[in-house]
Amino acid sequence: MAETANATELTSQQQTRLTILDMLQNDTAAAQQAINFIGDDQLKLELFKRQYTLAQTEPTAVSRTTKAIQGVKDALPLFQ
Repeated sequence: MAETANATELTSQQQTRLTILDMLQNDTAAAQQAINFIGDDQLKLELFKRQYTLAQTEPTAVSRTTKAIQGVKDALPLFQ
């Protein structure tokens, strides 16, 4: 039974990607762009969530993602 439970659990990578896909309302082009940038970096993911919210005036998920990624790039030096 434990094997069945383990088989259905999400890995942390899958959970991160699902979070991104959900946040981008299943826009796979925007999600791929975000996943390529974020990878498995939890700091980038948290910064991306905040920047994506701030970029709400952008007309499409892809343009909003692009703007959010730039915001993360601008913020990352604060954490080094």
